[in-house]
Amino acid sequence: MTHTAKTFCRNCGALCALEVTVDDDRITGVVADGSTSPYGGYMCPKGLASIDFHNGAEQRLTQHYKRGEDGSFAPIATRQALDEIGAKLRDLLAQYGPRSIAVYHGTGAYRSVLGGLLERALVAAIDSPNFFSTMTIDQSAKWVTMGRLGVMASGKPSFRDVDLGVLVGNNPVVSHQTFPFGPGESGAPGRAFAAARARGAKLIVIDPRRNETARFADLVIQPKPGHDAAIFAAIAHILLRDGTYNHDFCDRFASQLDALREAVAPFTPELAARRADITVEEIELAAQWIGAAKRPFVGSGAGPSMSAHSNLNDHMIEVVNALVGGYKRAGDRLYNPGTLNPKPCVEMAVSPTRSWESGVKCRTADVGKIFGEFPTALLPREITEPGEERIRALISFGGNPVMGLGDPARAVPAFEELELLVSLDARMNETCELSHYVMATSQPYERHDLSIPGDALYPEAFAQYAAPVVPAPGDVIHDWEFFWAVAARMSVPLTLKYWNYGLDYAAIKEGMELGTDPDSPPDPEAMIRFLCQKSRVPFEALRDNPGGVRPEIEPQFVQSAPEGASGRLELCPPDIVAELAALLAEEPDSRFAYQLTCRRLLETMNSAYRDADRTRDKYPENWASMNPEDMAAEGIVEGERVTIASEDGSISGVVRAESGVRRGVVSMSHMFGGLVREAGSIERRGSFTGELTSLETWLEPINFMPRFSGIPVNIAKQESAT
Repeated sequence: MTHTAKTFCRNCGALCALEVTVDDDRITGVVADGSTSPYGGYMCPKGLASIDFHNGAEQRLTQHYKRGEDGSFAPIATRQALDEIGAKLRDLLAQYGPRSIAVYHGTGAYRSVLGGLLERALVAAIDSPNFFSTMTIDQSAKWVTMGRLGVMASGKPSFRDVDLGVLVGNNPVVSHQTFPFGPGESGAPGRAFAAARARGAKLIVIDPRRNETARFADLVIQPKPGHDAAIFAAIAHILLRDGTYNHDFCDRFASQLDALREAVAPFTPELAARRADITVEEIELAAQWIGAAKRPFVGSGAGPSMSAHSNLNDHMIEVVNALVGGYKRAGDRLYNPGTLNPKPCVEMAVSPTRSWESGVKCRTADVGKIFGEFPTALLPREITEPGEERIRALISFGGNPVMGLGDPARAVPAFEELELLVSLDARMNETCELSHYVMATSQPYERHDLSIPGDALYPEAFAQYAAPVVPAPGDVIHDWEFFWAVAARMSVPLTLKYWNYGLDYAAIKEGMELGTDPDSPPDPEAMIRFLCQKSRVPFEALRDNPGGVRPEIEPQFVQSAPEGASGRLELCPPDIVAELAALLAEEPDSRFAYQLTCRRLLETMNSAYRDADRTRDKYPENWASMNPEDMAAEGIVEGERVTIASEDGSISGVVRAESGVRRGVVSMSHMFGGLVREAGSIERRGSFTGELTSLETWLEPINFMPRFSGIPVNIAKQESAT
């Protein structure tokens, strides 16, 4: 029997509304559903790929596996796997304490609402501080900036109010990653940029590659990678020099303006232009536009956060945004005041917390939690460093950390030392291949979900509940069910709570107790109902309107700060002064002729869908894109294989000409290829750029962020393929 069902995509934060066709419990078609979504009808290629994957593409796992002593995998039933994992975790907890157990939260876990909440419930229930995620191997510099500079509680302005957007190292047309870190809208991003241009807004794109979003830009600047801090120090220099910063905002909400003025004084436009190999005129024009804008939003993506000086890059970008008051203001209309857990929006500064300086610390470094998480780059050390409290068990939820960490020569041996490694996934990825247990998980259209991850990101108030539209195949398990079932076997009761970033899960008072009887699992619909208890839209209305609901809300506005509010943004604390001074004294590394930058692909989400037929047809290689003039200078022709070597490793790549890549840069996709370069692997899966990075050198202060982009490399022609 054929019917249609409404749901939403869970590949990225856009959560695009979809309508699927179901034929005998199999999804046979999908279209974008614009009936209610504030993005209108929109779907990217990952929506199609997710349907294929549900139906078995990419060798989707539909049964669990246990690895034997000889390294081979054999199927294992759900109950037996849960019994064995629960017993092992219980024993480790009793013998070595809570720090012996850790969780890694991967890209595939971010839009699994119940799984993500019960994952945190388990960590909180056993009192383990060991929570790691992709955020600290991606954009944790933004968390460091929030901790050192502070935040405006009102948040960034709606893109529909912005008259100047500045995007640094971000390509939303491909990544669908914008608000709250960068201007734009995550769903249908091209439409949002086109609408902004139509109303007269300007867009500046700063990126070493003339990316897909640049077609909407009024000014495109292509610097050498890793010089964002110098560029934005120069822009701050100009704003202060010319007095074009927002005096009223800074007087009310910022501090250390004099320290900033002194620290950026040496960063003249001439110096920044020379270092970044751009023109003085480009820097002056960008600063002029930023200073003149009425409603600016200066933000960035992963580029600055993954390259040299990433913490300083993001800090100086946010300093420029603060200098011009790029935040919501008292009296602003709130297009999206929140639906599922609404709270007042207040224009006030929240002073820096520097959370990593206090509380529980990592064993192997003097650093505490950053936004509730430990730096993932320290995970291998936390496993291998001897001690009673070293990590002995790791649950990897929807992730591929041995790829995500890079530097497999250090990451893989660390994972091999674990006494228990469990992967919750639907693909046999590189981390799964090292795991003791691989738990095959259900996929989005087979489980209950709620649009919590998008609640604050939608451009207008909107919420959607997704019930399962097809049954899960084979012997798979829901993510949430795994965490609950393992905890039950450990006799550890879990409590479901409405959590979001910035909250301490253990400290949240309201919760739903889930019980510990392994034969009485909680009802997922009841859990979703609990999460809707403060929603503007009752659960029943969401259930009865599967295409989503845009609630009718009286006009809401940003409120003024309460009397006595004294929070301040610290523009230039002493460690920023020191980092700027060190940057000023830095000499260029003349050993390398090129820098490798990473890019995203529209068809993939990190390592997800990299082996889909559509992806492999379009990207049979992880192309090494170079400027044609560089290719001519090196005597390289299109399609020729080269060796790309950094200080820490080398990979093979096939060159493709791309005029949008600036000279001196090689552009490749991150999280592509495989770890083991067996015969034919380059042709089969492409090159893995993580082999060029290091978990020991180049690490940033505070978050220990490795360098994944802007990596100094040399290029050499190969005589034959390897």
